[in-house]
Amino acid sequence: MGRFDPDVVHQCALECLGKPKPQMFDAFANALAAHYPNTLDFSQPWVYSIAGGAMIQMKLYYASTSEYIMIWGTPIGSEGHSGRHFAGFWDTVIDGETWYYAEGQFEKTIYKPGDRIYVGPGQARGMNFTDGVWAVEYARGFIPFSVPFGVNEEILICVDYLTAVQTFSLYTDLIAQSFGQRLGIFRPITKPVSWVAHKITQKLEPAPEVKEIPKKNIRWFK
Repeated sequence: MGRFDPDVVHQCALECLGKPKPQMFDAFANALAAHYPNTLDFSQPWVYSIAGGAMIQMKLYYASTSEYIMIWGTPIGSEGHSGRHFAGFWDTVIDGETWYYAEGQFEKTIYKPGDRIYVGPGQARGMNFTDGVWAVEYARGFIPFSVPFGVNEEILICVDYLTAVQTFSLYTDLIAQSFGQRLGIFRPITKPVSWVAHKITQKLEPAPEVKEIPKKNIRWFK
């Protein structure tokens, strides 16, 4: 049994429906925190996730070696492979629309706000996020086996080392918090680990926008 109930996570996700962004994300987090007090971390930043050919951004609220909860999405759409994992994934669409299909399936399955998707251990899906989608995701299984899927493309294809390091530091932070919550005797160790990892994540957080350099400030070297 996991720490979280997939049905409770789904019901909390339904609190988002009809609300504008980013208020819908806060509505989910607050609803979940009411069921699981002193468990979630609201402070983690949004970071890119590039995996299976799909590019999204994600905000993690909890992670351990056996579970995680996050909101993910994209405002412009993407598509790719879900990966084939040892963990199972429950996703509740809260905005937009996504299409899935499995091996041997010849018509797409369409998921809209309020619909829940389940991809079990050892299963995989082709995914298309049409013009954009946002969803709550709860995963349960041995999560470290899925980490290579989450960072390989960032490192080897996109050469986005910043996002890869952020992913590792963020996950380390949340795992340390989880161990500290469950096993208080280890808090003297997990607390400083969490603090250092969180500082690394914050330090690597990029500026929200990049401004074009005025031409008069550009120097050409001969």
